[in-house]
Amino acid sequence: MIPNLVKGDKMFNLTPLDPFEIKELKLSHGQGRGQLYLTLRDVKLQGLKDAYMLNYSNDFNKGHSSFLLTVPQLKVLGTYNISGQILLMPIRGTGNINITLVDAKCMVRNNFATQKINGVHHFLLTSATVHLDAKRMYIYLDNLFNGDKRLGDEMNKLLDENWKEVFDKITPHLAASLLEMLKGILNGISKQFPADILVPEILS
Repeated sequence: MIPNLVKGDKMFNLTPLDPFEIKELKLSHGQGRGQLYLTLRDVKLQGLKDAYMLNYSNDFNKGHSSFLLTVPQLKVLGTYNISGQILLMPIRGTGNINITLVDAKCMVRNNFATQKINGVHHFLLTSATVHLDAKRMYIYLDNLFNGDKRLGDEMNKLLDENWKEVFDKITPHLAASLLEMLKGILNGISKQFPADILVPEILS
């Protein structure tokens, strides 16, 4: 199903999902002099077409479901503006950014309820959480420190060597964007199929 969904589907009111486009993504981490500000614009997530589901579970009676999605390589491309401190070092710059997650895993937990639409019961997502993990992350920011190559190379090396700490700072914001995408998919599908067709025993 995933390879078909990422192409977009007018029936489910879905635009193409690979690349998945995010107009702007803002991140603020830390406090005081150690705070980090990062804004990503014109972001494109690439690699969702190769995603696959490792496991899925649900309890329709209690309105809970969960699934684990794996993406072999998830790329985040766009432009950035960064300032503040990261890894106790000052950082600033504006340019292009490339973040690549290797063997990314996305754990999604959903809560849902039934709602009548035109007199017919449909499942509706009420809340959800997403936890993002990866085996490795590579990150590269060009034009750091107004194009100072020596400082830029040193900072990119530092970010790469400490990728896990950087990953923990930025992934909650990426996960939030993935969550919005998944909400659109799940609600788009559920609005097309009545609950008694998806799970006849629930409303019998």
